[in-house]
Amino acid sequence: MRMSRAECLVLTMIGALSTLTMSAAAAAATITMHALDSAPVLDGHGKDWSAVPGTSIALNPSRTGITTAVSSVDIKGGVHGDFVYFLVEWADSTEDKVHKPWGWDKQQKKYVKGPQREDRFAMQFVMDGDYSTNWLSGKEFKADMWHWKSTRSNPIGLVHDKSTVISSKKLTKAREFPGDNGGNVYIARHSDAGDKLYTTKRYHKYEQDVMPKYILAQDPQGSSADVKVKGKWQDGIWCLEIRRKRDTGHPDDVVFPTRGTLVGGVAIYDRSGDDDHTVSDNLVFQF
Repeated sequence: MRMSRAECLVLTMIGALSTLTMSAAAAAATITMHALDSAPVLDGHGKDWSAVPGTSIALNPSRTGITTAVSSVDIKGGVHGDFVYFLVEWADSTEDKVHKPWGWDKQQKKYVKGPQREDRFAMQFVMDGDYSTNWLSGKEFKADMWHWKSTRSNPIGLVHDKSTVISSKKLTKAREFPGDNGGNVYIARHSDAGDKLYTTKRYHKYEQDVMPKYILAQDPQGSSADVKVKGKWQDGIWCLEIRRKRDTGHPDDVVFPTRGTLVGGVAIYDRSGDDDHTVSDNLVFQF
């Protein structure tokens, strides 16, 4: 089934290893990557970050009429040793940790997919090319994408490490969309090399009224499992603590600079599908 144009408008976001011009930097919010005195413990509480200044980032609807209510997110960044850390917090009145479960339909005598959707957070950094937050602009790039999923990755302490490639030329396993410049845009989003974080399962006979669709891996390895996380929801707040090596040595991962700037962006899905989320404008991570 062909996706709508809105589904291509920044599912997650951005970044570039090249230094920004002063005018571009002035137009984007800056997140300082502080030198941390000690490594934060990934416990989903954020207590280790009390002395670190953060930045409140405004989020914009991906399209008109969305149900996602999250309008801002607070981000803190830091570096300790060979690792980069992020603390991400946003207000969410409900904790949504169920995604597309199978529900038994007594009349049809089979399992059907339920309407529930998990909460998700995404962050993206460009590795190559000319990034645009409008994926249909005609600009071509490759980006490192981190996709946290409350059901499909958080329970095993991982962010799903993926990549996004956007090109004006046909790509393997890519979807085609009409671009804003009159040409076609090809968008490919693939998991990084390594083990799958989860697999899907179907049930051919009744077991219980509700059964999980996704079965999580026990100990996934490889580049797909580079980004560690602990996410907790408490008192109407999601708190994510994220850690990744500055340089993983994997070709499908961005290398964080020791000095300079890196462009990025974030998106939040509040129990919603790909076409229903809020996204930031360009962000500048200052190392």
